[in-house]
Amino acid sequence: MPLTRKAYRAAILHSLADPAEVGIEASYEYFEDGLLVVDNGRISALGHARDLLPSLPAEVEITHYQDALITPGLIDTHIHLPQTGMVGAYGEQLLDWLNTYTFPCERQFADKAHAEEVADIFIKELLRNGTTTALVFGSVHPQSVNAFFEAAEKLDLRMIAGKVMMDRNAPDYLTDTAESGYQESKALIERWHGKGRLHYAVTPRFAPTSTPQQLALAGQLLGEYPDLYMQTHISENKQEV
Repeated sequence: MPLTRKAYRAAILHSLADPAEVGIEASYEYFEDGLLVVDNGRISALGHARDLLPSLPAEVEITHYQDALITPGLIDTHIHLPQTGMVGAYGEQLLDWLNTYTFPCERQFADKAHAEEVADIFIKELLRNGTTTALVFGSVHPQSVNAFFEAAEKLDLRMIAGKVMMDRNAPDYLTDTAESGYQESKALIERWHGKGRLHYAVTPRFAPTSTPQQLALAGQLLGEYPDLYMQTHISENKQEV
């Protein structure tokens, strides 16, 4: 395959290590006039433009962003795919907010076509805002996760997601069972976990919506696939507790 090389010139900032471990000054690198060289989609060189330009072949395309800053993609560690359409919904207490806005919105993800449409919008919005990796809650429906991973795979994105497990204290149209939640999650893990840059997160919504049996089966999945992620919610107010 012929080498495709591109270069990008701008101010560049990137992280090197945890500032808590190495101190602020040693934790990042900043180039006021930097050059980022990309070979076949992978970074091959990074540094001061004055150092790298002399060795760069004349035919390499250089895109110069003046008065701009290049940084690594952002990482969102908690976001919900099914809540894309209700962004900005009135901020009531959590349980009222779930029943009034969130659960009805999530119900629509039983329709795979709807899930695919929203997944496309969701990923475009992440990328538009500079987020290239996210830890994502799907809905209780496996098709929500399939639609999301299908869209992410097309762009070779690093994404982590999981089907919500929820077998109590939620509308009937949004509950699974301990066993179905386990089996559906397992099928999604087998299909998507470790495929390309995609990974799966076992996703019990939070303790009030999962029976002890469901939580035990969620733990069983983590034991069966040791490199899985896990995501959930902690209780946010006294009414939940």
